[in-house]
Amino acid sequence: MNKRLKAHEDRKAALLKSSEAILEAVVDRDLSEEESAKLDANKLEIAKADKLIEYERELSGHNRPPCPDGAETHGLDITGGRPAWEDDPKKGFKTSQEFFKAVLSATEMGGTADERLKYLSGGRNGFQATAGSDEAGTYSDAYGGFLVPSGLLPNLLQVASDDDPTAGRTTMVPMATPSVKINARTDKTHTTSMTGGLVVYRRAETQTQAATRMEVEQVELAAHSLYGLSYASEELIADSAISFVALLEQGFRTEFGARLIREKISGTGVGEMEGVLTTPALISITAETQQDADSIVYENIIKMRARCWKYANSIWLYNHDCLDQLMQLVMVIGTSGVPMWQNNAREGEPDLLLGRPAYATEWCPTVGDKGDVLLGNWAEYLEGTYQPMQSAESMHVRFLQNERTFRFTMRNDGRCWWRSALTPANSTATLSPFVTIAARA
Repeated sequence: MNKRLKAHEDRKAALLKSSEAILEAVVDRDLSEEESAKLDANKLEIAKADKLIEYERELSGHNRPPCPDGAETHGLDITGGRPAWEDDPKKGFKTSQEFFKAVLSATEMGGTADERLKYLSGGRNGFQATAGSDEAGTYSDAYGGFLVPSGLLPNLLQVASDDDPTAGRTTMVPMATPSVKINARTDKTHTTSMTGGLVVYRRAETQTQAATRMEVEQVELAAHSLYGLSYASEELIADSAISFVALLEQGFRTEFGARLIREKISGTGVGEMEGVLTTPALISITAETQQDADSIVYENIIKMRARCWKYANSIWLYNHDCLDQLMQLVMVIGTSGVPMWQNNAREGEPDLLLGRPAYATEWCPTVGDKGDVLLGNWAEYLEGTYQPMQSAESMHVRFLQNERTFRFTMRNDGRCWWRSALTPANSTATLSPFVTIAARA
């Protein structure tokens, strides 16, 4: 065996053993400066030894007589007890085509790696046997990686809440004062009068008829404050690559919008907007007899449609959990049926349920709870704004901490102006602009 090659390999093995001993000694503590320097020195010496070993093996391969066909790949070097191709400069690959075929085979699903490739990628001792051990590069922070700066895109990834499907559909009421009263005619019973008490009669000449009068009521909108507060250090404001003030404003606008749609659906009406699920005019359809818990059946949807006032102006809202059931609803006709759900083929347009737009929103309760599917004519919902969203900032509140204060406020109110459902002229089944299904537990 080549004595110089063995000497280099023994030297490399000693260096590896020295490095392993250092690492074993620092399992429960940090490296000292002396130990760190010793490891770096060993690393450089190991790289030098690898180069010398590579040169010796290449020289040995040139001096060896040609082997029989296939011996470069599968034969053993009697002097060293190793595969002969380890000393071959081409590592046993006769042609470039043979090398590339081995690479492709190793990368295929279920493929096996040629033993010669393993040597090229790491060698028998786990160190790279080809290039990459003595040059500066980005693979190591200490040997050049620190010099390559990382970039930062001036963007902020974010998950916004669902859009407000009711936006632009409610009746907006400008409020000149914090409290606004709106007159309304009390005409929620059409059995005798359509106009809150006025009645007309057919009469004969000179016949006396009883006088009638109209009844009215008042709906009040009282502005309540919606408030947001945040602090930021002056250092962050000055040093941030993205305008932190702009990020705060954008974030609070999203929060305000999410709070408004949540209140419009389920607000209590006490210190906040009144949601349609708590309005006195809401109609809750009773679940079918023996209907499964957390289920939606086509009878629920048909009965909601029948009780909705001015269905042509309404939209459907539903929790995402309801979608799989809604899309499978079928109106049975004889031995077949007609789907109640219609996917819209036009990009950007909502799907349809019984001919009206249907929107998924995270603000409806989950499937099985009251309000998981909500049918509404939002034109009957009054949304009053006394003060739109405003922002202000101050450096004085936390002046000693070198922090700035950001405040965001809005004053508004909202409610369905109907105080009861409507009794039609010739039916006992009431109508309402807002209809849902009762809980199915």
